[in-house]
Amino acid sequence: MAYTIEATREAAVDPAAVWALYMDPSTWPTWGHNVRWARADGPLVEGGMVEIRPMYPATYRCRIRKLVPERALEIEVRPIGLSIVNVYEIEPTPVGARVHHAFEMSGPFSGPIRWLGIARLYRRLLDTEIRDCIALAQARS
Repeated sequence: MAYTIEATREAAVDPAAVWALYMDPSTWPTWGHNVRWARADGPLVEGGMVEIRPMYPATYRCRIRKLVPERALEIEVRPIGLSIVNVYEIEPTPVGARVHHAFEMSGPFSGPIRWLGIARLYRRLLDTEIRDCIALAQARS
């Protein structure tokens, strides 16, 4: 059973400043909802890998599934019984940017996790993540 949890916010922020945060894994702990640290061996590229340590004791090698410069980044992680795709998108607007984050979950364990009501929790986490990402981008631009 696959499903998507998402959040979107429009703000007076430079889209390039948000994109710079997406492209720098060392910033992910400052705005990401479940990142203790993240690192890549070089520049992020489609098909490349990023190592991520969440707030719990595990480390994941995550694949960059999609990278559209200045617009979209998708990172896939495959913990046991799940496939999770984190989606980060930016759309320039007259005000600044529309920032969209999503969490796509599938796999055998996705159904039970959904039944536990995790969608509400993750929607709040994604709202907070977007708010923090925008605030950091504004502070840096």
